[in-house]
Amino acid sequence: MIITVAEFRERTRARLDELVCELQTITGRFGAEEASAWKQSLPMVAKAFSSDAFSPLHLYFGSRGNLALEYQLPASSSWCDLVFLGRHQDRPAAVVVELKNWLTRGDQPGIAEGLITRKGRQELHPSDQVRGYVQYCTRFHSAVYETQAEVHGCVLFTGDFYTTAY
Repeated sequence: MIITVAEFRERTRARLDELVCELQTITGRFGAEEASAWKQSLPMVAKAFSSDAFSPLHLYFGSRGNLALEYQLPASSSWCDLVFLGRHQDRPAAVVVELKNWLTRGDQPGIAEGLITRKGRQELHPSDQVRGYVQYCTRFHSAVYETQAEVHGCVLFTGDFYTTAY
């Protein structure tokens, strides 16, 4: 599915449930938890693209393009929430963004580097999750390898503003 950023903003504002259903069909990820996370995160993404300068750009859902939402890494079972494609200093570049719709106020640093204590369990720190995506793309994605593109990553928390543990 390809839509403009302007249409994406409109759909997240007025037809979010329909957009989430389409994403579920494209990705095959039909869980209620996934749908809930999209319903919380996609309006935040739309807000990040609120400048009119973004309006004519296109979003690609489950595919390749300037901005891909729910991009499946080639030959992998992993999905990147957002991938920006562009250029930096006359070189191809990509930024992988992991959206976390987590309530984080009770989270604590983990027992070891790369872990976070969340809901009483040790979980992979989101920055390490993104680091894994970046390393995978850098080492194994043919388009990145062939063009020697730079790949960077970041995490955007959309569910809570308490991120001290992170």
